[in-house]
Amino acid sequence: MRILPKILTETWWGNALLGVLFAALFYFVILRAVLGTDLPMVAVVSNSMKHESTMQTTHYKWLEEKLGYNETYINSWPVKNGFSAGDMPIIRGVEEYNVGDVIVYSVPGSSAPIIHRIVKINEDNTYQTKGDNNNGQARYELSIPEQQIHGKVIFIIPKLGYFKVMVNRLLGI
Repeated sequence: MRILPKILTETWWGNALLGVLFAALFYFVILRAVLGTDLPMVAVVSNSMKHESTMQTTHYKWLEEKLGYNETYINSWPVKNGFSAGDMPIIRGVEEYNVGDVIVYSVPGSSAPIIHRIVKINEDNTYQTKGDNNNGQARYELSIPEQQIHGKVIFIIPKLGYFKVMVNRLLGI
């Protein structure tokens, strides 16, 4: 007894369609359930978390001057080396977020999620974030409620999301 029609298993476009269907099943059902988030992976489209020669001023000096953090404390945080446009972080939903965690969150009015580091937990239990490679914080980064957070970065697959970056650039997004 055949489970799948012959046309799906014996044509190139049928195989392609099956591949897309299995990838969607993997993403929308399996990954979401296993990682406990509605957004288990994202493609990085900016360099706000890229670590480069300006890190002394954009990251360490800013955190020391604004929040009193020293370099040893900052270097104890997860995702020490940042990441670049085209990388694909894997996201996990967690019960609690800490200073230093790199999180993915949505901002009302923006179609793309933001991937930045928690730099402070406010007294009202909202979070402040900042991109490691940014000179400061945007207004939306000063008070992020937990409801906007999809999860935290648990590891990064280099360059796997570069196709999305190329499409966004070609379309001017």
